[in-house]
Amino acid sequence: MLLEMRDICKDFPMGKGVTRVLKNVSLQVDEGEYLAIMGPSGSGKSTLMNLIGCLDTPTSGSYILNGTDTTKCSDNKLADIRNKEIGFVFQSFNLLPKLNALDNVALPLLYGGTGKKERRERARQALCTVGLEDRLGHRPDQLSGGQCQRVAIARAMVTHPKLLLADEPTGALDSESGRQVLQLFSELHAAGATIIMITHDRNVARQAEQIRYIFDGVLTREDRYEE
Repeated sequence: MLLEMRDICKDFPMGKGVTRVLKNVSLQVDEGEYLAIMGPSGSGKSTLMNLIGCLDTPTSGSYILNGTDTTKCSDNKLADIRNKEIGFVFQSFNLLPKLNALDNVALPLLYGGTGKKERRERARQALCTVGLEDRLGHRPDQLSGGQCQRVAIARAMVTHPKLLLADEPTGALDSESGRQVLQLFSELHAAGATIIMITHDRNVARQAEQIRYIFDGVLTREDRYEE
């Protein structure tokens, strides 16, 4: 098992009280799984993504990732886990506009202390994996949206993380670019990657092996989603 959440709750201050956004969420994901978490706006899926990605901590409950209880980690340890254990793919790509594709992909390795020669070679290999070997020197404004997302996926892969966590990865793309990105995720999964995809789109969720649904902060296997 790669990750296990048990009875996760997340509260946020609201006026003089608090609002419980996640309610006793439990989730288990084995290595090599491809899971979609689907829910409408306001369902709590973004909050859950932030907890899975160690970008935030729960109010209560436990979260074990690759053998580490993240709820007992310091901020520095959580940052280390994010850099080494999790590859993030965001809807808006989050590429640095002044850097070319190679240097964008190499950034996580720079933060991790990898030497220049090794990080550039690993970045090149990651870009070749996503089919962008002829775009290494291109900046984001010289790439299409689909190509930018491929660069973002290469950046997520370059540290060889245990988990790829994708937040609405096709949300900013046209239908054909979105199809190509989903095909790439399928290929990465077939090669052994563990993927969790957060989405509101049923067609995107269906690309995964399994789907969980979140409604009003409750994670379930029951499909009550209305588009």
